[in-house]
Amino acid sequence: MGVKLTASTFRHPARTLCLFALALAVLALGPATAAAKKPAKGSVGAVYSETNGVPDNEVIVFDRKSNGKLKQRELVNTGGAGGLAPQPGCTLPGGCPMLDTQGEVITKGRLVFAVNAGSDTISALRETSKGLKLVSEVRSRGDFPNSLTAHGRILYVLNSHSDSIAGFTFSRKGKLRFLRGSREDLSSPADPALVGGGLTPRQIGFDNSGRVLVVSLLSPLPGSIDTFKLNKRHRPGAAQGHAPTTPLPFGFAFDRHNNLVMSQVSAPPELAMDGNTATYDLNTRTGGLTPIDTESSHGVAPCWVVVTKGGHYAFVVNTGGGAPNATIADYSLSSGSALTFLGLTPENNANGDEFARTDEALSRDSKYLYALKPGLMGPVSQVDIYRVNSDGSLTLVGNTPANGAPGQSGLAAR
Repeated sequence: MGVKLTASTFRHPARTLCLFALALAVLALGPATAAAKKPAKGSVGAVYSETNGVPDNEVIVFDRKSNGKLKQRELVNTGGAGGLAPQPGCTLPGGCPMLDTQGEVITKGRLVFAVNAGSDTISALRETSKGLKLVSEVRSRGDFPNSLTAHGRILYVLNSHSDSIAGFTFSRKGKLRFLRGSREDLSSPADPALVGGGLTPRQIGFDNSGRVLVVSLLSPLPGSIDTFKLNKRHRPGAAQGHAPTTPLPFGFAFDRHNNLVMSQVSAPPELAMDGNTATYDLNTRTGGLTPIDTESSHGVAPCWVVVTKGGHYAFVVNTGGGAPNATIADYSLSSGSALTFLGLTPENNANGDEFARTDEALSRDSKYLYALKPGLMGPVSQVDIYRVNSDGSLTLVGNTPANGAPGQSGLAAR
C-alpha cells in the first residue's frame, strides 16, 4: 500500500492512506511568522497544531475570533523532537514529515498536550496571561508516541512503534507523572509488511465515561478496534480486539449516547473505492462493541472524525490524495446513533481545489470546524475555516495563510 514519491507518482497521483504526495502543491514558499505572545484582544479561544519539527518540535498557537477566523499568535517549543517515519504513500528520504494519526495535539481546559514522536516524549503546556508556556516533558514509556487522550486528570498515550499504551496523571498546572501499572500492549503487533511497520495504530481515545479506552489499528488486516477496560485506579486490563465492519479503521469520536463513530477505509486507496463511517454500541461494563450502522463516506480514505457538542452531527475527512479531491462528509446522528449522510463540502470552492486534508477540530461551541490542509515539501500548510450551519452543513469562511510548517500535524481547539 506504500507509494513511493517518484516522477510518475506526480504525473498520476495515487490515492494513499491518509498521507499523500503533495510535492506539486508546495511552490509558494514563505516562512511562518508569529504574532505577539499575549492572546490578541477580542480572541474568544484558540486553535493549536504542531510543526512535528526535527530537531525542535513546536506548538503553533492561533487566536480564535468570534467569527471563527484565526490569526497565528506564536510558536512554542515543546522541548522535544518531531518524528519522521515511512507512511503508506509517503516514503520520502528520511521519512514522512508529518504524523498520520488523530490526537497528536489535544486540549484540556487551559492545558495543551503534544506528542514528540522523535524523542519519545509528551509535552504539557499551559495558557497564561503572557501566552502558552511549556510546563513539563516526560518520557512516553514507549516508542514513537503519536496520539493522546485525556479524561479528568488522566492522560493516555499511544506508542505506535512499540504497539502499546501508557497512562499519566497531570496537575491543574500541567505537571505530568507516569501512572504505574498503566502500560499495556495492543491486541496484535503491527504487520511489518505495511509501510511504516509499527505506525499502524492510529488513535487512542477515552469514551465519555472515562471507563474505557479505544485504540484503532490498521493491521494485521482487516485491522482491529481495541478496547481496554479501566479499573478504579485508572489502570487498563488486557486489550480486547474487535473486528471492524469494514477493514482499516482509523479515526473516531463518541456521540452523546457514548457510542463510537469510526471512519473506515474500505480498501487500499489506490483502488479509488469509497470508504465509510460506522457507529458501534460500547458496553462500558465489558468493553464489548456491537455494530449499529455503516454508511458510505462518498470519498476516498475517510480518516479524521469529530462530533459536534450536542452530538447531532459528525464530520469525517475524506483525505483524498488525487482525484477526486479531499472532501468532508457530513452526517446527522439519530437518537439510536444511526447515520444519515447529508452531503459533502464542495470540491470546488473559494479556497480552490484541495489535493488533501487531514486533521480537523471543532471550536468548543461547535460553531466552527477547522481542517488542516498540509504541505510536505515546504512551508505551505494552512487551516481551512468552516461555519457549521444549523442543518449540519458547512460553509467555508476563510483560511490561514499558506505558510505553515511542512509536516504540520494535529489540530485541537478551545
